[in-house]
Amino acid sequence: MNKGRDILKKYWGYDHYRPLQEEIIDDVIYGHDTFAVLPTGAGKSICFQVPGIAREGLTLVISPLISLMQDQVKNLISKGIRAKEITSGMTYRDIDIILDNAKFGAVDFLYTSPERLKSKLFIERFKLMSIGLIVVDEAHCISEWGHDFRPAYKDIKELRTYHPEAPIIALTATATPSVKKDIIKQLDLKKVRIHEGDFFRPNLIYQLEKVENKIARILNFCEKHKQESGIIYCQTRKSVKDVAKLLHVSHFNVGIYHGGMNMQDRKIMLDGWLNNRIQIMIATNAFGMGIDKPDVRFVLHYEMPNNLEAYFQESGRAGRDGNDSICKTFWEEKDLLLLKENITRQFPEIETVKMTYRALCNYLKIAIGSGKDKSYHLNIQELAHKFQLNLNTTFYSLKMLELNNDLVFSESVFHPTRVKIAIGNTELYSFQIKNEHLSSIISILTRSFNGIFNEFFNIDELAISKKLSTSKEIILKQLKELEKLGVIDINWSSILPTVTLTHERYPDDYLQLSSEMYHDRKNNAIYRLNKVNEYITNASVCRNKLLVEYFGFQIKECGKCDVCKQPEIVYQKEIEEIILASLNVPLNLFQILDQIDAKESHIKKAIEALLLSEQIFFENKNYYLNKKDRSNF
Repeated sequence: MNKGRDILKKYWGYDHYRPLQEEIIDDVIYGHDTFAVLPTGAGKSICFQVPGIAREGLTLVISPLISLMQDQVKNLISKGIRAKEITSGMTYRDIDIILDNAKFGAVDFLYTSPERLKSKLFIERFKLMSIGLIVVDEAHCISEWGHDFRPAYKDIKELRTYHPEAPIIALTATATPSVKKDIIKQLDLKKVRIHEGDFFRPNLIYQLEKVENKIARILNFCEKHKQESGIIYCQTRKSVKDVAKLLHVSHFNVGIYHGGMNMQDRKIMLDGWLNNRIQIMIATNAFGMGIDKPDVRFVLHYEMPNNLEAYFQESGRAGRDGNDSICKTFWEEKDLLLLKENITRQFPEIETVKMTYRALCNYLKIAIGSGKDKSYHLNIQELAHKFQLNLNTTFYSLKMLELNNDLVFSESVFHPTRVKIAIGNTELYSFQIKNEHLSSIISILTRSFNGIFNEFFNIDELAISKKLSTSKEIILKQLKELEKLGVIDINWSSILPTVTLTHERYPDDYLQLSSEMYHDRKNNAIYRLNKVNEYITNASVCRNKLLVEYFGFQIKECGKCDVCKQPEIVYQKEIEEIILASLNVPLNLFQILDQIDAKESHIKKAIEALLLSEQIFFENKNYYLNKKDRSNF
């Protein structure tokens, strides 16, 4: 369809689509319900953004990820497309203004979380909007058997009762066969057009290696690939900081990225990595949404996620230019135990979850019968300390309450400061004349944001301070003064998690958690974890084959992974001979491991034998040939 191609060229500058994009886009433009399962890097956002522009009316995008919403809205605005997001942490007035603009046609793309769809405010405005398309991003969240279930997703199909003519497109990067069926059923997709991308990427070389010291092996790997761009994934922010510190002191050029960083710091890190000023990004799973760097030559996992869906997405960020790239995990025996412990921690006892709910409501001073749809910033450490709760248990209890559809818990994501002028133009002009010291910042706000008298806009205090050649502290002081004087309405930036209650606070004994559903979800989590364990420990089946078959596809052996390329060296004597041949120069253990295509345990056993027979000796962290043997090699 020419219209779709014209839009692609005008807004994105591309002449051609990636595989399947055009077929998906044409189906959506023609008004068909569409379901697309496209692996990481296939360009899912284009598949709804192009038809969203092509179709008349507003495109509603439902997404569970605040950071993804923020990134996509920012990207659309940069292209001159009118986009807004509604996220937790916004005030009622802020949301009211955005929905009004959407109702009157001043918004092209409206992003929101599924939980917001249930509020009376949203429903009443939604009925009056002109809707061209409904987008369900991360659609696997609708399935209770998916890896990231969000109960509010089940209510999305109710939107059809208000706008039955609007097509729905559901998209996900990962879904098992049972989850795919569940998505179509739960969204009640009509005569759905299904598109599934090729999950097998032959240029990705999957390698898993059991070691005794994984951080040392990661350092050695990075040394060997010092000129290449890569990512190291960790499961916690603490691990990110620990690994980054170790690589930094070893003189590697590294950056860090996690959901708790503010927007400015994230942008600095991302720009540095995209432009090759930063070689290796060490990150949590917050890094990767919308990231499309083609020349990532390796993705390492310092810690494995507890499901193959997340692992597939993270490793899939390597090699998007089609060239061979390594996806490697160094693992220790204790990692398997930690994964199992994580599942146990993720499912606190039901009574503990109920106690956490009571403590949370008391901490936030929410009275029984109130709090519905209100968002609160939450200091989890303070909550746990005040009520003498275990911090980890509190965190996972909040996640369980979210699964039970009692609240929405958004982990630490940076919420920028949002400002709106609260007085009229004439009154503002008079204020500027009387308050000359505040005139410059007011001028910056009014010139930078057309419409700031009518709606809230995100501001960057540091950028404003640079424009006015002053300090950020002075800008903050001036904003606080303007707020105190009633000149502006302001929602201050925060990196704290937010909690939004989906119903009024229940009396203490009224909260119910289904025991059956609790155990079903726990068993499902254990099933997915067992698949991760199988993937890690099974050294007899092609890694790519095992991974792709998990998602319901069949392939032959890849011929490239560590299983397909089993070491040709079988006998210890052969390994010993190669070690002796390699030691014409002194080598340390890691250099020996890199030179020989065999398991670490076999190599170490051969080294021990050579030391015992005194054919080699160890000194200053290096292995040497004994003099009597040097003449032979």
